[in-house]
Amino acid sequence: MRGGIPGLGAAALVLACCLCEVLPVRAALPGVTELRSASEALTDTDLDALLKTAVAAADVVAIGESVHGSAGFLRVQARLIRYLVSRQGLRLITWENPTLRSLELARWLASCTQGSTPVPLDVMYMPTAADRDLWEWACAYNRDHPADPLMFRGIDVWDRPWAHFERIERLGAGAGVSAALAVRIRSRCPGHGARSWDEFDSLLPEPRQGPRFLPEGAYEDCRAALTLLMETARTAGASSRKSGDPAATDAYELAISASTLLGWLGFYHLEQADDVLSWNERDRAQGRNLMLVMEMHGVQRALLAAHTSHVSHNRSPADWWGFGDLKSGVFFFSALSGKRVFNIALTAYRASGTQGDWMVPTAENSMDRKLRDAGHRFAFFTAEAPFLGEHPRWWMQNGNAVGLENGIEIVPRDHFDAYFFLEQSLLEGALPARPLWRP
Repeated sequence: MRGGIPGLGAAALVLACCLCEVLPVRAALPGVTELRSASEALTDTDLDALLKTAVAAADVVAIGESVHGSAGFLRVQARLIRYLVSRQGLRLITWENPTLRSLELARWLASCTQGSTPVPLDVMYMPTAADRDLWEWACAYNRDHPADPLMFRGIDVWDRPWAHFERIERLGAGAGVSAALAVRIRSRCPGHGARSWDEFDSLLPEPRQGPRFLPEGAYEDCRAALTLLMETARTAGASSRKSGDPAATDAYELAISASTLLGWLGFYHLEQADDVLSWNERDRAQGRNLMLVMEMHGVQRALLAAHTSHVSHNRSPADWWGFGDLKSGVFFFSALSGKRVFNIALTAYRASGTQGDWMVPTAENSMDRKLRDAGHRFAFFTAEAPFLGEHPRWWMQNGNAVGLENGIEIVPRDHFDAYFFLEQSLLEGALPARPLWRP
């Protein structure tokens, strides 16, 4: 060996091989970083290299999973949440979970500053065993940081609507809601006064012949009344918060109930008329609720975890499962609040979850197929990755069925800022859950 110390070349080779097992490296596709460790083993330094600058500039960081309950996605999601809490200072975690049903988990997490009890996972949206590690970590975090704890809240609409009407009756006067407005809501909003799903159904008018479920005049009057209630309560909440009045929380909770009812009633009113408009009412409520929850807790920044359909930017039309150009909660939140959202899509070549085992993609312009065929197994890339220039539009997750791509066709940069890809993410044990649509 000429020059140097004998044996150094072999030692350097061994060291290089060891580093390849733990450090991110560039791999097959241009602009893609292949991650050479399990998601749980990624360090804060690793994630800083990928996300720090972009995340630091965002008011909300949104993580979208393309399949619910898929363990690989949930592990990546959990690692990202831990990073965003410990490295980026986020303390409010919001979720694709109903606003009232989520209170059980929110109160449980708040109680962790005093001790720990079993996680009430059955209140989660499609709960699985893979959810547990995140919440046990969150509880331990709150025990260790009682003066600066994590907070949790759901922002979705699938609650018992009569529970929201009950809150309106109970909290309205304290937030300055007039008696006339309360009477208007009682008389014009369908289902008011019910105490069960059977009673709720009996109080609804017979479905109309034609595309709309409810009589248009009554529905629009109910909608206008709930909107006025929401705005009145939000204004009262903001005023109380500014003066340090603890009544701010009740006022914001009233606004959240009005917003959630607007989304729930809007979804069912439009369901038979237009799938896109119907689902947009749900997501419009998600966006409003995210804004209201942030205001209620007095935070400027938050974290959101939901399906990719709810966290997309939607800057250009997309085809969501063949339904068309659904807009997302993040789309409506950004329009309402003016806040900046950095969103991350979690996607896979083969995935299964609580909604089933999705077929593998076959389309020529499938993002997941492209990554898998290039040899990627666990990878990160942004919407500016050069390989995405090969097609103007790409299919992303969930597979295909006899020529029909059963996923989303997007212009990547118009919908997500960054992507984590897994070759495989599978269901690892669904848990008993409360009824999803009618809890």
